[in-house]
Amino acid sequence: MEFKLIVKKLNNTLNAEEKTIFDAWYRQSEEHRIYFDRVRENYLKGHDVVDIQKGWATVSSKINAAPKRKTAGYWKYAAAIAVLFALGSSPFLFNDTPQATTLRIDRSIKASPIPIGTDKAVLTLEDGSNVALEKGKTYTTGTISSNGAQLTYSNSSGTPPNTVAYNVLTIPRGGQFFLVLADGTKIWLNSESKLRYPITFLENEPRQVDLLYGEAYFDVSPSSAHKGARFIVAQKNQRIEVLGTEFNVKAYGEDAMISTTLVEGKVSLQKGAVTQNLSPGQQSRIYPGTDEITVENVDIYNEISWKNGFFSFEDKPLEDIMKVLSRWYDVEVVYANDRIKKMKFNGVFRKSQRIDDILMIIENTNEVDYDINEKTITMK
Repeated sequence: MEFKLIVKKLNNTLNAEEKTIFDAWYRQSEEHRIYFDRVRENYLKGHDVVDIQKGWATVSSKINAAPKRKTAGYWKYAAAIAVLFALGSSPFLFNDTPQATTLRIDRSIKASPIPIGTDKAVLTLEDGSNVALEKGKTYTTGTISSNGAQLTYSNSSGTPPNTVAYNVLTIPRGGQFFLVLADGTKIWLNSESKLRYPITFLENEPRQVDLLYGEAYFDVSPSSAHKGARFIVAQKNQRIEVLGTEFNVKAYGEDAMISTTLVEGKVSLQKGAVTQNLSPGQQSRIYPGTDEITVENVDIYNEISWKNGFFSFEDKPLEDIMKVLSRWYDVEVVYANDRIKKMKFNGVFRKSQRIDDILMIIENTNEVDYDINEKTITMK
């Protein structure tokens, strides 16, 4: 059964056929009824009901399988169940006994000095001066305004500029920010990212921004609204040309590859002499030092969940998971051995959760432990 039918049930919008499917699923097992009751409970409390289709499919199949014994792999999927319940800091895991859920807490939770990431950035103006943008603080000058969570540019004069002036927006570790360019293009910037862009765009010239490093999601104002002017995202390892579309670019220096994920529309990538077009749902991968571009079909939700306030990990090595978490919570991670780095997990977590809660859920797999010493996390 699709997760969206649960949402429609909560909103009383099921048609006759869907109601038959839902009722059959609901009667099938106690686990299904427990799951639905948990989702309904949080829905009524005002929590978000998250459409995580892939995660739901995984959880549903695991519930239906009704395993008879605890296995390491089963507990890995239980981490995903914990988040589907949307219980914030209370990680619930299914055990192997039908008609029961248990709260597994194997340690005394220590007060952590690690803060949750928030909206913050540093704006570098054309003259080289820096402006700290922080949640709760406003900044306004000329055609630039910020409420502390969003930075917006406008071209209120209506007169096209004769020269291009640039600003730079730097997102530190533990930060994120939302940017609206003068042409109406919307950009979400992830932790530890840096973008260079024009204050306004020249008329009849390509609209270009430079992703110096990090991760950004682009919702590009269409070329048809700008006399056919193309939009270009330049990055040291690739050049992306679009007409009007939504896509995600991940280009961290410490990562082994640069990835571009197309959500809708069309993009054309260029790396050296190689050009590659993408279709929605496809991801290009470039490995620095080569001109090769590979293309894979991916789960879009997993790739862009960060923009919507979630971390989504599907069959990801712990090293990759902790790399993402370290940027958001601004922490350092060390490992007791290389074997731990390669262990794979599944889960969806809210970015508003404390890192202690996420680590505790991972720890409940019975395969890995952790210690926190100030801002250093040791996985062992």
